[in-house]
Amino acid sequence: MAFNQIIGDSPAMHKVFNQIKQAAVTEIPIMLIGETGTGKDLVAQAIHNYSPRKDQSYIPVNLGAIPTQLVASELFGHEKGAFTGALRTHEGKFEQADKGTIFLDEIDAIDEKVQVSLLRLIEHKKFQRLGGTNSIAVDVRMIVATNADIDDLVNDNNFREDLFYRMDVFRITLPPLRARKTDLSLLCDAFLQNFNKSFDKNISGISPSCMDVFYNYEWPGNIRELKNVVQRAVLLCNGEQIQTEHLPARFKNTESDASGPELTFTIGTPLDTVEKEMILAVLNATANNRTEAARLLGISRRALYNRLSRHNIK
Repeated sequence: MAFNQIIGDSPAMHKVFNQIKQAAVTEIPIMLIGETGTGKDLVAQAIHNYSPRKDQSYIPVNLGAIPTQLVASELFGHEKGAFTGALRTHEGKFEQADKGTIFLDEIDAIDEKVQVSLLRLIEHKKFQRLGGTNSIAVDVRMIVATNADIDDLVNDNNFREDLFYRMDVFRITLPPLRARKTDLSLLCDAFLQNFNKSFDKNISGISPSCMDVFYNYEWPGNIRELKNVVQRAVLLCNGEQIQTEHLPARFKNTESDASGPELTFTIGTPLDTVEKEMILAVLNATANNRTEAARLLGISRRALYNRLSRHNIK
C-alpha cells in the first residue's frame, strides 16, 4: 500500500502511518529520527499534507548541505549590508514558511549560535534578520529530523538541552529497511514501474534469485539505496526480468540464507494438512504479508488466495 507516496505494509510502517495522522492534526513540534535514506522527507511532507496548513507553504531545508556560516542567513534572512556580499535584503526560510510548515533536516548540524536563535523563535514566535533591528513575527509549524543519535549529542553537551526538549515533543522513529524487509516486494514493484516509464522499458519483474539477494542484503543506504539499485538494474536490463547480473558488484557475494523456522511432518500426514501448515507458517513468518508469503511459497498471489479459501484460512 502507499500512504501519501510512502510505500509499506509492514507493522512497523503501519505504526508510522498512524503517528503521521496523529501528528498532522496537532500544532506541536515533530522530531523525525531515522537513518539516512529511510524517507524522513516523505514523512514530513505527509504530515504537512494532512494538516490544517496543507494549503500553505511547505519549506524543506537540508541544513547539512548549507555551509555553517550561511545557515543563519538562510533561515532568518539578512538586511542589505549585513555582511560582505549582502548586496540586497534577503528573505529567510522562516518568512517564506509563514502560516505553513518548515522542515529542518539534519538539525544536529547547526552550531550553538543558530541553536540560540531557534530557541528564541520557538519561545517568542519572532526573530530578527541578520543585521536587522526589527522583530518579525511568524506562525510556522516546525518539523525537524536527524540521522544522528541526538540523545547522545544532548548528553555530551553538543546540542542544547533546552532546544532539544522544545523540538522533541512528538517523536516519530522511522525503521531501517533491514527491519521491514517484508516491504521489499512492494517497494521494488513501485520503483520498477516508475523506471520502466522513465527508460521506456517493459520489464515484467525481478527474478526470484535476485529477490533472494535483496532479502539477504542489509541495505545500509535503506530505501534510497534500493531505489538507486533498481534504477541501475532497469537501465542495464534488456530482458523480461532483472537478474543478479544487473546488480552492483557489492551484491555478488551476498549468499542466500536458508535459515529460518523449520517444519517437520510425520510420514503419512495428508498432503492437504502439510500444505495448510506450511502456508500458516509462512504467513506467520511474514507478519501476514500475502505478497511476500506467495513469493516464499513460489506461487502467485492469486494461487495463494485460492489455497487460503480451500483451507478456510482467514
